[in-house]
Amino acid sequence: MEEITIGILIPNSGIMPMGKQFDRALKKALKAELAETEFEPEILTETVGQGSPVLIEKALDDFFGYHDVDLVAGLVTPKAIEGLVDRFEKRNIPFIMNNLGEHLIPTKGYGDNVLVNSTHLWQHCFAMGQYAAQNLGKKGLVLGAMFDSGYAFLNCFQLGLMSVDQNFDHDLKLLQLPQPGKLSEVKEAFDSIDIGAYDFVFPLFCGEEATLFIDEFHARGLNSKTKIVALPFLFAPEKYDLAGLEMISTQNALSNDALWKNTFVSMGDKCGKAIGRVLVENNGKLNVEELKKNLEWLDSSVSYDSTQVPKLNSAITILSHKVVSGNNVETKELAQIDGPISENEHIVQSRDALASVWMNSYLAV
Repeated sequence: MEEITIGILIPNSGIMPMGKQFDRALKKALKAELAETEFEPEILTETVGQGSPVLIEKALDDFFGYHDVDLVAGLVTPKAIEGLVDRFEKRNIPFIMNNLGEHLIPTKGYGDNVLVNSTHLWQHCFAMGQYAAQNLGKKGLVLGAMFDSGYAFLNCFQLGLMSVDQNFDHDLKLLQLPQPGKLSEVKEAFDSIDIGAYDFVFPLFCGEEATLFIDEFHARGLNSKTKIVALPFLFAPEKYDLAGLEMISTQNALSNDALWKNTFVSMGDKCGKAIGRVLVENNGKLNVEELKKNLEWLDSSVSYDSTQVPKLNSAITILSHKVVSGNNVETKELAQIDGPISENEHIVQSRDALASVWMNSYLAV
């Protein structure tokens, strides 16, 4: 029996065990697919800090130069891997890149050997911008920390607003980058910015800073004045008594997960299932085309080919989450946003523009 070796790249995070969730789910799904076969692939997991290109390169050196892997999968951003994608082409080894959609893929793509399994949060941000401009009022505020604003989220939300009205009235306020080990001055921002004067706010925060924003917004009674429209990772209602708080966000298309709690589990599960199915169907051989076919069979709502337009093919569901008594959350569907996102001229331009700079995976801080 031919030996199969798989390399997995995972980041560390102080916010959630994203790497562990992905790694475990992939291995569990792969084991289940191969349960009735003789295949027992060797699986090598390498941590890459918070998604550092230097550490990714070192891991790939080990994968290729010593372990001679047959496939690589992992949680990395397009920015972190873009200088290394030629390695997969030269060796004709598949790479399944998993991420939240922190960046758009350049128009040239990353070659035939790279597949993209993503929630495409950039596309969700565009849809939320469209919805906000059409339904939430005449004036908006984008308020963010430097970390969260260093991805494509901010740009795509603004492009969504401007797809409705090129001159949509909105202000952009970014908090200063804090000192190492410190948090952004989120509470202080409420004293200098009259958030209640806006119809809606798009707050770009995660982790502890997200908790600070939500707690202060609720404590100041802004629920009745200003709508929150945000990435799902802003919301952690189980931590505080937030009765009355309402947030507008989107549903995770990969798992129909309204609060995005199983995002990284879903990514790993899909990868493991696709890899296992290809091994069984192709007598231990792994190739990109068969992997893409099986990923599409598992979930046709996503385009995986990096040389085309990696994106969601289905409409994006806009949701309202409202905290009620007992700190329970009531969720209802508000709208379905579906449009020719890949043909939007500003999105196309953004794919090759320097609109986002951070290398590490979102939430890997």
